[in-house]
Amino acid sequence: MLTGCGKDAEKDPVAADPTTPTVSSSPTPTATPTPTPTRKPKPTRTPTRPAEGNGDGEGDDTPAADGGGICADLDAGEVAAILGGAVTGSAMPPKGCAFNRKNPSAPAASFAETSFAGTPGGMDGAKTGATSSVEGEPVDLTGIGDAAFVVTGTAFGGTDLQGAGAVRVGDRLVNVTVAQSAGLPRAKVRALVVSLLTLAARSA
Repeated sequence: MLTGCGKDAEKDPVAADPTTPTVSSSPTPTATPTPTPTRKPKPTRTPTRPAEGNGDGEGDDTPAADGGGICADLDAGEVAAILGGAVTGSAMPPKGCAFNRKNPSAPAASFAETSFAGTPGGMDGAKTGATSSVEGEPVDLTGIGDAAFVVTGTAFGGTDLQGAGAVRVGDRLVNVTVAQSAGLPRAKVRALVVSLLTLAARSA
């Protein structure tokens, strides 16, 4: 006996929706703390050097003329003209003074006065004093004061040439030195010393 074909219960033609994936919430990012800026201290200004060419001592208020002796008679402008540029003068008592250029390697000069009568050995003693620092042979000069000499050479193991000398005017004995590290030749250093000795003799 044939069994009648009955229709199976119709299935829902709409396919079941795929499962909606669960969206996981991203963690809330943590804000990076902003560093607090550190205020830098203002730099301290370095004091400027005093103006050149006024004859005042560098770093103090002592004029070169206050060194006494020949220094009271010298004109800083004439010293500057010989050394080739503006100078700063400073007292080196008793009876001494120095004149320096702004460039530390440029020629610098110093003057120191003593009594000729009180100088052991007179001019020979002055030569001994000069050659104790400048290694060279003193050369006598004529036409400058009552007597004068100049010596050039290296000093204290250095390689640059330096100069020294002295001039006698009556009982005044003026010692002069020239120091430089600019590589000046011997003839130039000698000429500087001779010019400064001439100035000292004329000013004394």
